[in-house]
Parts: sequence; C-alpha cells; structure tokens
Amino acid sequence: MVKNVDESSRNDAFCDKISTAIWQETPSAENPYTVNEARCHGYEHLALINNRSFSEVLFLLFQGELPTPEQHQLLERLLTSLIHPGPRHNACRAAMNAAVSKTHVSNILPLSLNVFSGEQGGSHEVFQAMKYLQQHYETSPLDAANTLTKTANTQRMNAAEGDIMPAAGFGTYYGSADTYAKKLVDNLVQSCTAGPHLHWANAMIEGVKDPTISWRIAGVAGACLLDLGFSPYKGELIFQIACAPGIAAQAAEKADSPITEMPFLAEENYVIK
Repeated sequence: MVKNVDESSRNDAFCDKISTAIWQETPSAENPYTVNEARCHGYEHLALINNRSFSEVLFLLFQGELPTPEQHQLLERLLTSLIHPGPRHNACRAAMNAAVSKTHVSNILPLSLNVFSGEQGGSHEVFQAMKYLQQHYETSPLDAANTLTKTANTQRMNAAEGDIMPAAGFGTYYGSADTYAKKLVDNLVQSCTAGPHLHWANAMIEGVKDPTISWRIAGVAGACLLDLGFSPYKGELIFQIACAPGIAAQAAEKADSPITEMPFLAEENYVIK
C-alpha cells in the first residue's frame, strides 16, 4: 500500500478549448473541420509559401516574427552545418540498423531521435551548452578559458575512459579537438553576421591552454541559437529538426539492403557483467 500520498483536490480549473498564438485556421463554409485560410503568427500561409524560405518560416513558428536578413543568413547556414551528424553517430547507426531490420518506416525517425536525445553528442547537450553560455557570458572569456582548462585537467585525472567535457558544448571529440567543428565556426564567423555569444565562446576557446579542448558541435549550435534569440528549450528542438534530415537519409539509403549490410558484433565482444 502506498503511504504519504496527498489525496486532496488540486481544485484546478481546466480550460474548455486548446489555445495557440502560433497557427490560426479559418474554417470553410461547407465543413467546419476543413480549412479555408491558415495564418502563422498573422502571416497568410500561402503568402509565406510563395515568398519565404523554409528556414524563415521555421524561425517565425518559434519566434513569432520573421527573421532579419542577418538572422536568416545565420540560421540558413547553421541548419546546413548541422544537417548530418555523421554516419558514426549513434542516432545514424540506430536509423541504419532499424532500416536493414525492416522496422516500419514510420518508426525510424522517432526511435533515432530518441537515441539522439543524449547529453553527450545529442540534443540535450545543446540545451546544456546554451545554459552554460547564458550563465557565463558576462564573465571574461579568458577567465572562463582558465576555468575550462582546470576543469579539463581534473576530469582527465579522474576519468577512466571517454571524452573530456569541462563544459557542455566544449571539450574533446574521440580524445582530441574536433577540427571540423572549428572549421564550421570559422565559416559562420566569416560568412555571417555572427552574434556576441559565438564571438565570446570563440574567444574563450582561443584562451584554453589545452589544445585538445575545443568546440563540440553542440557548442556551435548553442552559441548560434542564442544569438538568434532562441531559448535553450527551443534550441534543443531546433537542433533535432536540423539534424533529422541526415539521420533520415541514412535510413532511406539502407531501406532495401539486407541485414548483413550492417556489422554484427562477434560473440567474444559481448561481455556479461
């Protein structure tokens, strides 16, 4: 029997209808369940289709307004930067394994994004990276770099294996600096109007004395998404949306392949503890 359970009424008054400020639908005269006109934050849907890009409307959905030209350029290039997490990523491997196993196509992306939700290399690392940047942005990048270096040294002494991540979004990648993540940052800084969080984090990384500690993809995404005005909650969702095409494409590539297309661990590699 469960004890110490509060059985008193909450006296909550539930609403009668679902409300949203994002999407408005005007019903047709013939059928109230079909749509005559749709608007996104006041913008007529057909007008958006004909005059705006997908990334602009994505920004509008989450932020309630269309992006400025500078925001549009940064978001567009960030989305393309994140479009594929790489075939070695666990989420892509999950998608490919599910595809050769003939998992129903409707379940491929949900199960892969579930794998993609982790705190190391997954979408929740973006959430944590954005929180870290929010909390430390007002401090000196050099002070933050020194703290990052000390934390990395402590983690390295105590860690038996795995990557060092002294702050979410920053650390090692397979034991060394992720040089491609740095290339993505350099490209964004050079080709876009980069915002203060991206510049601050870049200055911090340049001050880190440990050459193996650098940008992780989550840090790149987190800094840019903060500069675009997204909250950590929204940022994690945007990151999932951005990476989903690459994950889905990996599954589609393997859909007609036999199960032998993917490696199967030899029996001696299974360890029961």
